[in-house]
Amino acid sequence: MKLDFPSVDEKIQTRARDQALKALSHESTPEKVGKFYDPESNFAGSTFTQLRPLDMVAVTATDLLATGTLSVRIPPRAVRRILEDEDTKRELSRLLSALPPVKLESTTAIDFAPMCEFYDLVKASLAQSGTVSSNPWVTASKITARKRPDLYPVRDRVVCKYLGIQNLNDRARDWYVFRELLRDEEIQGRLSELPDLAQEAHRGTALTIEVEPLRLMDAALWRFAGDENRGI
Repeated sequence: MKLDFPSVDEKIQTRARDQALKALSHESTPEKVGKFYDPESNFAGSTFTQLRPLDMVAVTATDLLATGTLSVRIPPRAVRRILEDEDTKRELSRLLSALPPVKLESTTAIDFAPMCEFYDLVKASLAQSGTVSSNPWVTASKITARKRPDLYPVRDRVVCKYLGIQNLNDRARDWYVFRELLRDEEIQGRLSELPDLAQEAHRGTALTIEVEPLRLMDAALWRFAGDENRGI
């Protein structure tokens, strides 16, 4: 059976590309990204993905601590589910191990199924007890991005609104938009230049800039969109 990627209106994709290029091309972006990766700043920087120990087959306490550097709170009950409930731990490890060994930009439609399964269990593990309205999609996005920073984008309300995808209301459709952004040649070019430009903007400071394009794009979009939202 042939699988297709989730459908996203071409106008939405075009707007997202335009917005991404606006952020990546702006003269202020190298300074903003450099600040994000300055180890003396209070931004997460590479600590989010590189805080050790790194465990490729389990969600650990270190992962939850690293996720907290992106300004989210993981409720105590969710911590116990993820770290202490043996059935949840076992299933998270199984689904994590089943993720495709490719970067987001190289995924095929069939890869989205295991991505959804892992993400959905993480999100369900975070949900508040006793309420049907609990929807911790931002925190789930950040935990999955911690585990596979080359596969899951850090989706949050600020970036989704900036890109114009906030009303898609679907993790797989969002991922598809990010996938297409990473496959765009002009965006690729901007991302390849960004580490050197950020270092130049912070001459004399030893930055810990990641080279993974998805992480760089996440950081650039979040910093630019956040400041634009605040009118800075």
